[in-house]
Amino acid sequence: MKKSKLFHKMNWLNFNHLMYFRAIATEGSVSKASEQLRLGQPSLSIQLRQLEETIGHQLFLRKGRKMILTDAGKAALKYANEISTLAGELQEVLHNKNYQQRAHLNIGALDSIPKGLIKDLAKFAIQEFNCNVSIFEGVGDELHRQLLSHQVDVVLTNHHLHASSEKSLFTRQFGSSPISIYGAPKFKSLQKNFPKSLEGQSIVLPTFHSKLRHDIDSFFQLNQIPIRVLVDTQDTAIQKLLAVDGMALIAEPPLAVSHLLSRKKLIKIGELEGVKEEFFLTSTKRLVQNPVVEHIMKKFEGDSSLYETL
Repeated sequence: MKKSKLFHKMNWLNFNHLMYFRAIATEGSVSKASEQLRLGQPSLSIQLRQLEETIGHQLFLRKGRKMILTDAGKAALKYANEISTLAGELQEVLHNKNYQQRAHLNIGALDSIPKGLIKDLAKFAIQEFNCNVSIFEGVGDELHRQLLSHQVDVVLTNHHLHASSEKSLFTRQFGSSPISIYGAPKFKSLQKNFPKSLEGQSIVLPTFHSKLRHDIDSFFQLNQIPIRVLVDTQDTAIQKLLAVDGMALIAEPPLAVSHLLSRKKLIKIGELEGVKEEFFLTSTKRLVQNPVVEHIMKKFEGDSSLYETL
């Protein structure tokens, strides 16, 4: 039987070459990867060169003994990690004689999203589909690119990830949460005559690119309450550290500080009436859609009250 022209022309990836590349990228050098793989350095270098020739891209920049991933290398590593995971799942499936492939969901989340909310999304997916979940945190632009390149399946944010004219992306409201002011126990007296009691107080707020920051600023302006913004940062961990140290007050959804409230590291001063943080799920069109994503997006279609944080 004659082989097709496509078969002759296609450069087939060698699985071993890909896994050797992954080891080099993970270890940071050929010598360390060689020790891990128990394979000679010259042989490993040859395998890497063959992979680069096959795909037509340089995967590393060599600076002395350091191996620095190129953009092509970074993209290849993400796929190599996924292929390694799938290979492990295949071995498990064949070993256990369970021939139904387990679904996988890659969740991208803004690093400012409460960890409890990310956990709840992962828990929802696992309970509904018994799927494997990978979670990646980052900034908006980075998550946008990862979604468009299908490196993540769905993104959790506290603002719309894309312009309304961008037809390839779909957004659903995952829920909303009231925003309250929290502080160290020494600020307990501020609970009286709230929110006027906040006048002149030091507060840590999100940065200006956050919709929540504008909503909080509007609240204080409308109520004619002058405050002192001590720090503005999107890093919620820094916000909470400053609050626990008694440096300033913070404005957060309850889910973000529940563990600190239970340990009495922080207390609730009062709720900012009318100020809420909204959370959104965004997915993108694919030729073959992830069934977990389809289910999640359908679940939250047209009903913003399905998830209300406490």
